[in-house]
Amino acid sequence: MPTAIVLPAGATRTPSPLNIVGETTHVLVDERDSQATMACFHLVAPPMSGPPLHVHSREDEWFYVLEGELVFELDGVAHTVAAGGSVFLQRGVVHRYQNYTPRDARLLIVTTPGHFARFFEAMDRITPAGGLPPMEQLVALDAEYGLTTMGPPMGPGDQP
Repeated sequence: MPTAIVLPAGATRTPSPLNIVGETTHVLVDERDSQATMACFHLVAPPMSGPPLHVHSREDEWFYVLEGELVFELDGVAHTVAAGGSVFLQRGVVHRYQNYTPRDARLLIVTTPGHFARFFEAMDRITPAGGLPPMEQLVALDAEYGLTTMGPPMGPGDQP
């Protein structure tokens, strides 16, 4: 039977919002909701936050910047994306993003297929507040979920 999910503002499909590299993350749709076809996340990216350089072997990703501005590095090329802009990545594109502004940015991320929500839940369990998990734990988690971390998050010297 088809499923419909309605979430009020601020709600998440997990018991509480997740901490993903210091970004508050709400799971809006997960694999259970979509028969594993997709997952959707709302993230609040504080200033100077963003994931390490990485690549997915299993998921395509779509990013939509709701508020603020983010710099995306895609296969070594930097792109500044403001509110209303989006980025689509097929699996295999090496990427990371960073919020270089003094204000929070807000973004949606959609992944296909939807199993990536499990990675975010596992990442939350090993991530200290406002930071990155220990590298050995991140590498082990990557191996389980088909990711490869290739470098650190973007820093002040990487700003275009």
